[in-house]
Amino acid sequence: MSTAAATPPTARNLTVQGLQQCLTAPARPSFGWLLESGPGASAEHAFQSAYRLSVLDRAGKVLWDSGHVVTDQQHHLPYTGPELSPDSDYQWTVQLTDAAGNTGEPSAPAPFSTGLPDPGGWSAEWIHRQQGGRAPIAVVEGCLRVSGSPYLPWPVSSSGSTVISARFRLRLGTAGILLRCDGPGSGLLLEIKPNRSALLRPAPEWEIGTMSAPFTEPLAGTPAFEATAASRAGALPDDGWQDLVIADDGQRITVSIDHDIALDALVPGHTARGIAFHQGPRSQAEYSSVRVQSDGTTLLDSDFTQPGALTGWTTTTPLRQPDEWTLAKATIKLTGTVARARLYAAAGHHASFSINGSACLETTNFGYPGEHFYNAADVTDALRSSETATLTAVAHWYGPGQGRAAGRPGLLAQLTVEYDDGTREVFGSGPGWLVAEGPYRQGGYRNDEGDPIEHFDAMAWPEPQQWHPALSLGAHPVPDFPVLRPNDAGVARHYAAAVDLFTADDGTPVADFGAVLPGRPVVEFLRGERGRTVMLRAGYNLRADGRVDTGKTPSQNTDMSFPYTQANGPQRYEAAVHLGFRYLEFPGMDLADLGEVGATVIHADHPEEGSFRSSDHTLNRVFTLLRDSALLGVQEQFVDTPTREKGQFLGDAVNISYATMALFGERHFTAKALREFAGSARRYWDSPQERGRYNAVYPNGDGKRDIPDFSLMMPEWVEEYHRLSGDDALVAGILPQLMDTAEYVLRHIPVDGPTAGLVTELGGGGGPYLHGIVDWPAPGRFGYDMDCAARTTVNAQSWSVLDAVGRLCAATGLGRDAARFGEAAASLAAQINARLRVDGVMVDGLYTDGRPSLNASQHATSFPLSMGITPVEHAAKDAERIAGMGMRQGPMTVHRLFRALLSQGRVDDVLTLLTDSTQPGWARQLDAGASFTWEAWELDEGTDYSQSHAWSASVIREILEYLLGVRVTAVGASAVVIQPPVCRLEHAEGSVPTQRGTVWVSWRNTPAGMELEYTVPAGVTAQVILPRDDS
Repeated sequence: MSTAAATPPTARNLTVQGLQQCLTAPARPSFGWLLESGPGASAEHAFQSAYRLSVLDRAGKVLWDSGHVVTDQQHHLPYTGPELSPDSDYQWTVQLTDAAGNTGEPSAPAPFSTGLPDPGGWSAEWIHRQQGGRAPIAVVEGCLRVSGSPYLPWPVSSSGSTVISARFRLRLGTAGILLRCDGPGSGLLLEIKPNRSALLRPAPEWEIGTMSAPFTEPLAGTPAFEATAASRAGALPDDGWQDLVIADDGQRITVSIDHDIALDALVPGHTARGIAFHQGPRSQAEYSSVRVQSDGTTLLDSDFTQPGALTGWTTTTPLRQPDEWTLAKATIKLTGTVARARLYAAAGHHASFSINGSACLETTNFGYPGEHFYNAADVTDALRSSETATLTAVAHWYGPGQGRAAGRPGLLAQLTVEYDDGTREVFGSGPGWLVAEGPYRQGGYRNDEGDPIEHFDAMAWPEPQQWHPALSLGAHPVPDFPVLRPNDAGVARHYAAAVDLFTADDGTPVADFGAVLPGRPVVEFLRGERGRTVMLRAGYNLRADGRVDTGKTPSQNTDMSFPYTQANGPQRYEAAVHLGFRYLEFPGMDLADLGEVGATVIHADHPEEGSFRSSDHTLNRVFTLLRDSALLGVQEQFVDTPTREKGQFLGDAVNISYATMALFGERHFTAKALREFAGSARRYWDSPQERGRYNAVYPNGDGKRDIPDFSLMMPEWVEEYHRLSGDDALVAGILPQLMDTAEYVLRHIPVDGPTAGLVTELGGGGGPYLHGIVDWPAPGRFGYDMDCAARTTVNAQSWSVLDAVGRLCAATGLGRDAARFGEAAASLAAQINARLRVDGVMVDGLYTDGRPSLNASQHATSFPLSMGITPVEHAAKDAERIAGMGMRQGPMTVHRLFRALLSQGRVDDVLTLLTDSTQPGWARQLDAGASFTWEAWELDEGTDYSQSHAWSASVIREILEYLLGVRVTAVGASAVVIQPPVCRLEHAEGSVPTQRGTVWVSWRNTPAGMELEYTVPAGVTAQVILPRDDS
């Protein structure tokens, strides 16, 4: 090697706040870079020993110089100069010194912009429109659908002796009718549940935005009412019609359902005579007909199977809608030639912005007050072509639900324009903006998770007189939106065309996208008919006749329709909300009516992408399945599934994060989720008895809810993030909550009694989640003994909490706490090994009287073995035992099984689990047609298990670390191990994006031995471990 060719390293891929293109930097940002060294560089020229960083203004004037800073760190490096001005452009450059003391040339300047500080950076006002509009009552496919509202009046008042007859079916929750009412919160509420059970109580007062109608003292009811679960029949029940008769003579109310008396009560004393529908939040019922008779005279007779059945009914409401859509607009007069323009925006829950008709920005907030974000866009080019600009927004408030706090509707926008003469104007949302109800009908709910059906009505665009000045909540900040932080977790949106368009046996056009994707349907209609509603229906599977299968299991118990009411002529339909689906059908249409069919695919925007390919064709197919699932399992946040439960569940987020961090170099979604879950601990679990727990899903509409096993995952997840990223600041910020989790574990270790020394009946959860779930769904437990008070899985996870928190305390300088938690971990490990191993085998736990379980599940062995708790003398035998069991863990915990086997070098057993289609696993799912991993290994008929569930993609980490053979071994990826495995694969090749750059490896087994090629980024130390040649 020629030393003359060696030069000091230079910096590339310059980042601010971890972003190569940053528009929202704080006043004191952090910087990072990768190293670039020439191919002839020696080791001392490939490592950084110091840097000198300069921040310049837009013109190139140096504003701050760090001076010579001695460190080998390349990321999370602080700016310590004077605070940077908000909403301004800067550039920066860095000059590196190598390990030999040679200083290279400064990097080319990289631009960045600061965002708006909070408080003080915003002058715009939060705006909204007057609540109300189209009522959540509509005729859908021959029946009246009624959803979420405290009061939907009938066009009649009772008098004298009144009989109300209705044919109805429950869809979600309970069906409700108000009697003797004169407005919301008045009169008597009759509620009906399945099994012909009914309850009569005073009508509660509530508004849309709550998760349930408040309690009022029952007046009468079916004895079984309270014990009867609310309906989860789903959005597409097969039948379920019932006949309801209510007789009210002003003193007594009698209710019969299908001719059986459900309720008979003496209830005098109400003078109001109104009748109304009442549907609680996330509840829905349908009616095919209603009739009201008074003293033998028919006052109302509505048959909703007939056209015009809603004539005379009130189809608007002054109350908040369960699915609120708002249009907002402002016309801006530009006074010069635009040189720079930035748009900053936030919304509750979502808004998409356009300038002069061209989309420019989307922003989403599903969090609680104090936990909101804003987005920014460079809109310079959009404003250069005209003297005026129309800024429009479509804002959507979904109501509370899975993954969404209720919040309130609100929109905030601030546009900064700089002209070429140096002057600046700021335009902000406020009362000068115009707002109107958006062109969407209230379509009801997709499922009981609170996800509304999107029904776009092309005939419902507001007329000029329907626009009104916006209502203002005040200039930011306001109580409902007190804080805004920049959203660094970006979302990618790209168009995907359907790969096939065919007709089912009955002539219905069906589009096939070739794979499950989280998308918003986009359809060109060549011949639209004014007022015709097309019921686009998405799905995962097809029936034998080629139609989309709407059954409970194929649809995840979700109404996956996108109703669209057409205008005349050619038109383009674009949905605003995504679902996961593969197929899209068009009932009532002809193929000739359709042009191009596609979807806007929504997923997290990641900075890099690694790879893996091997000599095993099935393994490659499985890896592609895992890769696609990890990519598409994240939208605005980590999600349970993009179709049903769009919430950020803690267990799902952990597993998906392991995959995205390993394969895509993802950091921002993980950091955001970690801060949010730490926030859930502060919000909901801050009492002395509950500290250390986290919400099972957060943010969320139903508030406080935990799953103990999920809470125990947090410290291990944080440590993995820290190992890969080197982000000390995040660890320091949430370490108090992690230490609380360690204390939570210790509180549940009794000092005496039959289970002394072991975590026993870990507090938390409820119902099927009480004390933990072990694995989920339940079939994934494969018979785990859930009656154990001191479960082996919980104790192993608790050890991992104490172990991880101890190390994180040590990393942040808390030596005393580190030692205390470390000692507690050692003590717990000793108890696990002494008391939970019976006759040489790990059992599922101990009962409350100290007796060991007679069951020895795969979980009970894999959990402690995967974590390093198992003593050396038992490790190999334990690994052999669980290898012989095959796949006996669910997708939620399969990564622990892999790590247990890999800890003992059993790579071929892992390969079998990955590729054997004769047992549960991904290969069998592929044989069944899967293109996205499932929630469970099998889709048991009658369940709503998801077909778009990314949590088993967690094993991407194990594939890259042990099958490819690349493991990060130092915080921030300053060191890696490259260790090709001893296994039956002939070769493998792939790449792993690390914090310091991408490691590429290719290895091949040959008769002469192993051939290995690899590249390692500058600044990274690699230890290469080759298989031993025993010959």
